[in-house]
Amino acid sequence: MKSITAVLFSFLLLISTAAMAEKYPPTRTYEVSAQSVRMPDSSNGTITVKECDECDYETYRVNERTVYEMNGKSMRFEDFLLVIEKLRQDGDHAVNVRRDLQTNTITKVFVYTQ
Repeated sequence: MKSITAVLFSFLLLISTAAMAEKYPPTRTYEVSAQSVRMPDSSNGTITVKECDECDYETYRVNERTVYEMNGKSMRFEDFLLVIEKLRQDGDHAVNVRRDLQTNTITKVFVYTQ
């Protein structure tokens, strides 16, 4: 009886893990300087980031589902471009870029300022 329960539990765990993987796709978030981000020209363009001084630039797609945030508040793409430009002028600020590893697209670009 214990082995049947263990098998059933393992099966249910496997199903729930697969369901969560669909709901929450694997992502990777880069924290880069505002100077090392080339923002897209439009909300359906590409963004280019450089993870480190020695790293090459990498280019990824953004789309209408990409979220742009400042201090946890969503912003329109056009307004976010102005924020990034101001951060570049003010000095070196961190910009976070989150990439969906399955689709290789950027799902979120966000900054936190004091």
